[in-house]
Amino acid sequence: MSGIPRIKVSNYHTFYYQYEFSLLDALEAQEIPAPYNCRGGYCGCCKVRLLDGEVEPVQDSLVDLGDDEVLACCCRPASHIEIEIPDS
Repeated sequence: MSGIPRIKVSNYHTFYYQYEFSLLDALEAQEIPAPYNCRGGYCGCCKVRLLDGEVEPVQDSLVDLGDDEVLACCCRPASHIEIEIPDS
């Protein structure tokens, strides 16, 4: 993929990744309320559904994830992505 990855968040809006450290940091920069606790891949609070696209790891996770789940604190977009933040 060439260009800046686009991030579409269900029930919120679409924005372009500005090369923050992680997907969680990018969501916070857009003032999108994403749950989190440890920011280190230990607790699983920042788990989101990856509906489309690909992400790449920025740090290791200790949480078991489903095929369509990622930890927002542990990855960044590798392509245009669409995610869904679960209701608390």
